[in-house]
Amino acid sequence: MITEYIKHISSVRGYSPLTCLAYEKALRHFSAWANANLERPRWRNINRHILDQYIIDCVAAGAAPTTTNLRLSAISGLYNFMKEIGYRVENPCQYESRRKLAQTTPNIIPQKDLREAYDHSAGVTRVMLGLLICSGIRIGELMALEFHDIDTDANTIRVHGKGAKDRLIHVPAHVLQEIKSVKEHCPKNGRLFTIGEREARKLIYEALKPYSNAAQLSPHAIRHTFATNLAAQGVNVCTIGTILGHEHIETTQKYIDMAAAQKCEAPITNSIIK
Repeated sequence: MITEYIKHISSVRGYSPLTCLAYEKALRHFSAWANANLERPRWRNINRHILDQYIIDCVAAGAAPTTTNLRLSAISGLYNFMKEIGYRVENPCQYESRRKLAQTTPNIIPQKDLREAYDHSAGVTRVMLGLLICSGIRIGELMALEFHDIDTDANTIRVHGKGAKDRLIHVPAHVLQEIKSVKEHCPKNGRLFTIGEREARKLIYEALKPYSNAAQLSPHAIRHTFATNLAAQGVNVCTIGTILGHEHIETTQKYIDMAAAQKCEAPITNSIIK
């Protein structure tokens, strides 16, 4: 059942490979715990009492709140999937409260650091940096871009987001022009980037490292920077959420709160790459 569910969230729901891997690891962990602690370890026999004991054991083993919450999300998703395909089961996570998390501030990278990294990069790395900085898309969405997703007339890119939901994002014309530098190395009508996500993350990190001491030098930190600066410019939460491809407004609200708590620079889409 776990394998079937992971295939479903990958092919139908459009979850990223990393998320699918994390969910599978979480479900395997719960399955191993159930086999070791229950007399009849069947999915239909799992109830709220059993789940509470699992949470207690996770906490006792030193699992962080984020880890426990991810495991609960994976279990809940599996049960919802089982119900969708006809199994008569009850979701034991239905009324389960997630563990409270410490309030964290999204990692951002100073705009001058991003500008320096972009100005001193070239080729594929420069193209990836430019698109990340000016659109705030996820690394998985970046790697999935194909040439037919680029509209140089409208200056937009079509992003294939989570849950198989597409969205259009405006990108400065000169950034799209940079794509010509890598086009000759890619198959016609194929993906912009033929490298894997791990290699892409490494290239981004190596491009940023000489110019920034930010706590996190990653594509997601660039995404945080993009969103926070849009919020500082006064862009409303719904618009930011649409640009970022968020399903829930609560996910976007943290950027509004962060921008209100500190004075942020002007949006990177207007100031970093000219």
